[in-house]
Amino acid sequence: MNTTAPVRLNVLLLHNALVDLRSKLPVGRTMTGVEESLSLAAAILRHFFSEAWWNRWVMPETAKPNFLRIDESDQTRLDLTALRVIDLAEVLYNLQHVPGFDECIAKMRNGDVEGTYAELDLGRMLYLNQVPFRYVVPQNVKGLDYDVEVEYQDGVIACAEAKCSIESTELGANTIKNKLDRARQQLPSDRPGILFVKMPPRSMDASEFLKTTIDVAQDFLRGTKRVVSVKFYVSPHSIEAGYLKQEHAYKEISNHNTNFGSGRNWNLFRQWDLPPECNGMPPHWQRVLFFPNGKVR
Repeated sequence: MNTTAPVRLNVLLLHNALVDLRSKLPVGRTMTGVEESLSLAAAILRHFFSEAWWNRWVMPETAKPNFLRIDESDQTRLDLTALRVIDLAEVLYNLQHVPGFDECIAKMRNGDVEGTYAELDLGRMLYLNQVPFRYVVPQNVKGLDYDVEVEYQDGVIACAEAKCSIESTELGANTIKNKLDRARQQLPSDRPGILFVKMPPRSMDASEFLKTTIDVAQDFLRGTKRVVSVKFYVSPHSIEAGYLKQEHAYKEISNHNTNFGSGRNWNLFRQWDLPPECNGMPPHWQRVLFFPNGKVR
């Protein structure tokens, strides 16, 4: 696996890249905000991966069907798939200094796109909430190949595994339970374990979805003392009144009877009350969407 570390980016390099993109436009031609953001995102993805990777996974003319491929079938799908690409570039930029980042994205570079995207999205949630964490280097040993280690405020280190539900997966209690059972096998038995499950955005609209996930998670946790928490999360994108809208929603369920203390609250996330000028993210998060003065809600 190629884990060569790419050169790290900074805001000045983003500004320079945007100036270069604009300078190559024909006289009189301008780009919309989404076009500029997508062009800048493309430069970031090519930097961290390669031109060949970009063509293989993103370009509509050459990419095989996958969730990153730009969909030009209509304007709404074009905007939403472009937003997903921009979102990935934004996550890469902000997480590039997290320990283990290079080994994490090496998996995406080598073809594990959707699974690694879930790990990066998990990293985003932790980073936004200012939870110290690191990506774990794969060792090909059962119980040691979990995705990240997170540190609680009292110094407790928990091992965490991220799983994602593919867009086409049928939702239901058995699907969720099977995913939790498989993820548990990646965790060590002698350290606190956390399972993060990224659900497809359409799950937010499914009847009784929230109750089902909570019931399944609580039943699962009653059968284990090494998994201290199950955390479901979604990152839906939409277009409303001409604005690109990006959300994050989550539900954390703690196990109150564990090998690592009973009755403890294992929650990590918090609600952010952000002013409009933050553009939907806290100040420590650098936006690529509509860089440098993005407007998104």
